[in-house]
Amino acid sequence: MSNPSLFQATSPRDIADLVAAQPLAWIVSGTTGAVSATPLPVQLECDEEGKPQRLLGHFARSNPQWQAFANDPRATVLLIGPHGYVSPSWFADRTRAPTWNYTTAVFEVDIELRDNGDDAERLLQGLVADMEEGRPGAWRIEEMGERYLGLRKGIVGFHAHVRDVHATFKLGQDERNDVFDDILRGLWNTRQHELAAWMQRFDKGRGADAIASITPRAKPLDPEIAHFIDSVIAEGRRITAGRTLDWPAKREIVEQVRKPWCEGGPMPARIEEVSADTRHGPVRLRIYDPAPGTSKPTLAFLHGGGWAMFSLDTHDRVMRELAARAGVAVVGIDYALSPEVRYPVALEQVIDVVRWLRMHGAEHGLDGERIALGGDSAGGNLSTGAVLQLRDIGEGDRVSAVLSYYAGFTPDCSPHSRRRYGTDEDMLTAKEVDTFWNYYISTPDDRNTPYTHGLLGELEGLPPYYIGVGECDVLSEQNLAMAGKLLAAGVSVDVKLYRGAPHSFIEAVAVSSVARQALEDGAVFLRRVFGLEHASTTARAKDHAPVEASAVSR
Repeated sequence: MSNPSLFQATSPRDIADLVAAQPLAWIVSGTTGAVSATPLPVQLECDEEGKPQRLLGHFARSNPQWQAFANDPRATVLLIGPHGYVSPSWFADRTRAPTWNYTTAVFEVDIELRDNGDDAERLLQGLVADMEEGRPGAWRIEEMGERYLGLRKGIVGFHAHVRDVHATFKLGQDERNDVFDDILRGLWNTRQHELAAWMQRFDKGRGADAIASITPRAKPLDPEIAHFIDSVIAEGRRITAGRTLDWPAKREIVEQVRKPWCEGGPMPARIEEVSADTRHGPVRLRIYDPAPGTSKPTLAFLHGGGWAMFSLDTHDRVMRELAARAGVAVVGIDYALSPEVRYPVALEQVIDVVRWLRMHGAEHGLDGERIALGGDSAGGNLSTGAVLQLRDIGEGDRVSAVLSYYAGFTPDCSPHSRRRYGTDEDMLTAKEVDTFWNYYISTPDDRNTPYTHGLLGELEGLPPYYIGVGECDVLSEQNLAMAGKLLAAGVSVDVKLYRGAPHSFIEAVAVSSVARQALEDGAVFLRRVFGLEHASTTARAKDHAPVEASAVSR
């Protein structure tokens, strides 16, 4: 190691984050010739300034190592984090030798045994809570039932009080700038993104352009939509004020932030709320009827929000616009939100509402024989899941078309899409995509069912699709991929890419000509599918000229 001082932690947070990301450590004790070592998960507690104070963990009671601590509490805790071989094949200068980048921490500690039931309870509950947080279908200790009592008796807890800690973050600090950039690109190209992220954490800005040089540049946002995005993000951050919020509180804020953007726009002659019976209880529906007294096709609309947020109110303007533009009734479905309710509940509610509309739609001026499903983001995902499941159970004829805006068709965003359009400054971040999926599905296996992961589905026999894609959306790649797979399956597809449009862009309809055009394009699709001869002109009278869009012909 050329200069060990280069590889030290830059803040106490570095060590804490290393332990949190890689909690499995070796507990080493004893003397020469009588060394004991056990790999165990640990948790690090720090003081208010972030300085490590103690490591928490537990031994199996059957492990003889813990008994020696009664006489000699000293131990060393060894932890190795992200690491990887650095190949000279990555370098423009091939005279360089191989090296290894790594992160490690060595704690010198005094072990205090905590051998009673209350301590075991706290240690186990704390470890499980940390490890299970954010996982789909997160497990709780209570699910073990009586078996847990036996487990608790079989462990001996400990607090390892930190006397000294030495961490090494060898992450290219001693490399020339060109070599450093080559290493970053090599890690990125070989999908070692975690280690690359640690290098960037310590690079002091040196590698800012290294990965950007091999990643397509983000396209600029449409100015009108950028105004909407900036306003929504800024207002949300102002109200949140750095607080950690639970889901109900998050929902209150997004409702408040979006309320001004729903004002104005066309007003249908009738708005009515009714309730539909489903296998999961009643579901509230909101009917937007532009021409009461005449039977008309129905668009059952599902709002976005990562299955966890938003409502009929946040998408009120969007649904009114579609009703006016397409001349159809729009029925907003108030499906159950995660994480309180998880897959497949919302999907099954949607399927049951489609059946209810077939049976009871005429009572409310709706043609239950001509139904389209549609939505944005998570709503588009639910629409695809519903038509796939209806087809598979022999009821595919219940839905005549799917209207989908920037839907989630897979939980997996590519590294390039995450970096290009999924940053913390984007409307939908890559981290949010991961969070929403983890809180929607019930088990990890649910990621691989076509009813959530539409790109895995066999798509033959589905109704015609319209797919509206935002060019500057972290989900744009998967939307274009889904359009191609539908076409390959023989499904009639309209797909349009809206220049400069990010995720959620149709919500900017009050200020954006691109959003208005996208809603009009969807309305044209619905009118054509349903054979409606006369287009509604009310909502379109003030629209601007069509925006540039590319289309794959159906």
